[in-house]
Amino acid sequence: MHVGWGSSPGLSPAGPLTVKYVFDYAAISVQTFRGWMVILTFLSSALAGALGLYIVVERTKKCLDFTATLYVIHLFCCVFYKGIPSTMEWWITIGTSVLAMTVLGEWMCMRKEMRDIPLSGATSRPSRSHLPIATSERPARRGVDNNRMGLFRFLSG
Repeated sequence: MHVGWGSSPGLSPAGPLTVKYVFDYAAISVQTFRGWMVILTFLSSALAGALGLYIVVERTKKCLDFTATLYVIHLFCCVFYKGIPSTMEWWITIGTSVLAMTVLGEWMCMRKEMRDIPLSGATSRPSRSHLPIATSERPARRGVDNNRMGLFRFLSG
């Protein structure tokens, strides 16, 4: 049983989709239509991976680490499936995919990190002019004290 790219499995231009196209380095070729489709699939999966980095990782510094880990695991799977990849097309395709996924993922994560942080509670605090004059108590430093107490509770329990 296989999945076709068209409405009918027999009409797909590249034939049945199998695990061979993912882990067999010989499937990547610039001389056949099927090889070009595999190359485009790898590049589009790198774009989808960049979106995954944006959603899951969210940190610019970690994008390269996650991408390299993913593709090293893919290399091990390829070696286990058919041996060490020996075609230049495979190495160029994987290198381009790593580069595209890393650069696009870092760019999207950097844009997310550079967004302004909303300070919604800053405008809702009353000013000191609204405090009663006759009070002898010093106003509480709620933010600092609560943070210290929360950290103390976390470390002690």
